[in-house]
Amino acid sequence: MSPFVWACKNLTPDMQQVARMGQKLSSIEETEMIPPYPPRKLYQPRNGLKPAISHSHKVYASVHVNSDGTIPYTDKNGKLGKDRRLSPFDLLSDDLVVKIFSYLPTDQLCKCACVDRRWYDLSWEPHLWTHIEMSNENLDIDRALRILTWRLSRETPNVCLMLEKIRLSGCEKLTNKGLHVIAKRCPELTTLEVAGCYNITNEALYEVVSRCPNLQHLDITGCPCITCIALTPEATMRACPLHGKQISLQYLDMTDCYGLEDAGLRVIANNCRELTRFYLRRCVRITDVGVQYVANNCSMLKEFSVSDCRRVTDFGIRELAKLGAQLRYLSVVHCDQVTDVGIKTLTKYCNKLRYLNIRGCELVTDTGVEYLARQCNKLRSLDIGKCTLVTDRGLEVLALNCPLLKKLSLKSCERITDRGVQMIAANCTDLQMLNIQDCKISTEAYRFVKRHCKRCIIEHTNPGFC
Repeated sequence: MSPFVWACKNLTPDMQQVARMGQKLSSIEETEMIPPYPPRKLYQPRNGLKPAISHSHKVYASVHVNSDGTIPYTDKNGKLGKDRRLSPFDLLSDDLVVKIFSYLPTDQLCKCACVDRRWYDLSWEPHLWTHIEMSNENLDIDRALRILTWRLSRETPNVCLMLEKIRLSGCEKLTNKGLHVIAKRCPELTTLEVAGCYNITNEALYEVVSRCPNLQHLDITGCPCITCIALTPEATMRACPLHGKQISLQYLDMTDCYGLEDAGLRVIANNCRELTRFYLRRCVRITDVGVQYVANNCSMLKEFSVSDCRRVTDFGIRELAKLGAQLRYLSVVHCDQVTDVGIKTLTKYCNKLRYLNIRGCELVTDTGVEYLARQCNKLRSLDIGKCTLVTDRGLEVLALNCPLLKKLSLKSCERITDRGVQMIAANCTDLQMLNIQDCKISTEAYRFVKRHCKRCIIEHTNPGFC
């Protein structure tokens, strides 16, 4: 469903038909982000009718229609041009048009500004620009950012005070120049997502976190040149009163930043002590030492992932146990040196775990699952796929101690049989997802699960279950 139709789903059928006109904008060729329209105070009809002013937006009291069905047209310079045919959109109030515009992504909103003078004025309503969202691998995003921030800072010279969120994931042409523009003109930024922008480096990121003291959410997934996050030397020396010498990040995703090492992770942990969610998936150079830095400095951490960081062992898991009941989410997928010993220590202190993913930790056995079940009885999601040493015994203890379980993956657990799956179904009746792909489960056990867990979606590879 297109953004326009979705935005207007609560309108009357007549208004929905009007709003669908916006779909035509998606076929417009790439144009300048800002048309060369001069600023003006108010859009007025040709017949001199005064617009009725609401508390927030302009709403026209009436529209003059000529006898031939045309309406007066004002060109981009504010001069009267050739009358044009009346369109249904002309009958909508400014408030309603702005509401429709609010559901459009940034690139389509910029295209709306190229339609005519009225749309230009409405497209630049300040509250439409609290966020910028673009994802185009071919777009000259550095130039687009420069033009957009220039236009948005016309009322507040040099800075965009209303802009809080910028999402540019997939804009592969983004470079340090674009980040410098963001750092310079967006001091109120709270969210920045630049996943897949592999040309950016530490230098520009330092400037962003130094000049945007309110930044709380940062996604730099797939940026291999990023190896550290810290304040610039100038910001450190100034000791900015807004955040001192600390970075206010609460969410940080560094998935696939494979240049990150323990030394860089130490700096990040020292500077970002307010982190609550931290993801290091496939940062393959990370070891137990780096995990130790995180556990010692980020005491507020609730979610942590070192999936596919194969150099993390039981020692690193033991360090994470220092986070105690604060830790609710942990993923150590394919950390194949993690054993029952690490699971025992973790669950002893982190007894409020809600999500645990140990898929591919082939040294974990029934003993580890039993420790987990008895200590973390409020567990909601567990993935023990490819833990080939886990048997029905472990599942029985899990079923008896974790009745609130909603998601369970047993993919490729070759020693699991009907008995274990039926125990889970009989005791965890709120189960919503069960993965039994590549398991030796019969049709009878499948039907047993469907009968006891009414809302459960079962993922399997047996065509006989359909």
